Amino acid sequence: MPHKTYIHRPTVKKDLSIIAAINLFLFLLFIQVDFLAHFYSFSQNHQSLPIGALFLLALSVTLSFLIFAYRRIKELGLVASTLEKMSLVDPLSGLPNRRAGQISLITWCELAQKKDQLFTVYQVDLDKFKKINDSYGQIVGDAVIQHVAQRLNNVIPYSAQIFRWLDDNFLVVAPSKDIISPNEFALQLQECLNGKIMPTTLSLTCSIAYAVWQKSDSVDHLLHNIEDALIQAKNKGDGNIQAA
Repeated sequence: MPHKTYIHRPTVKKDLSIIAAINLFLFLLFIQVDFLAHFYSFSQNHQSLPIGALFLLALSVTLSFLIFAYRRIKELGLVASTLEKMSLVDPLSGLPNRRAGQISLITWCELAQKKDQLFTVYQVDLDKFKKINDSYGQIVGDAVIQHVAQRLNNVIPYSAQIFRWLDDNFLVVAPSKDIISPNEFALQLQECLNGKIMPTTLSLTCSIAYAVWQKSDSVDHLLHNIEDALIQAKNKGDGNIQAA
């Protein structure tokens, strides 16, 4: 799971400890030695040197480095944030990917435990999708995946989420309050995909497995139940729906 902050805490603690130790040492040194008196004496003995200008230059350089460091750290934070967002998106379909789905399911389970909000998870698997790639090539197959993602996106409620789970497999998470019934919603998902996704391709069907979240269900347990149900659906033949 990705970190939501871009700070490695042990390293930060170590660095802060080193900085604190150095500054404590310098503080004790400054107590013992009056550096300002030595500096003043040196400047009086070497009045021909531009001591004041050099001192101001040192302050200016220090301030410039601080500004430079701040801007670079800010840029690194933006880069890290962008990279993490990219790592959660499937580049082909534009949908959140499996990693994003796993993270999101943790949130769904946590909210369900706290607020008793039931939700249903659906795994949608295209039947015999390999025929599309074998008959028309990878480019057409990719286009079909994009069209499938768009169709699923159009049929799910606003409160639901959809993820490209793996290859021709999609995961949909929907709050129970926003669907008529788990099985009716599975039929809606199936109807929006059955038939020709593109005019020039073969007709498709899909198999769907779903599971309604139960109290104390973990993400792993929920996904395991859905995968078992999907295997049962596929074993029965194409276009089946199976509840976990």
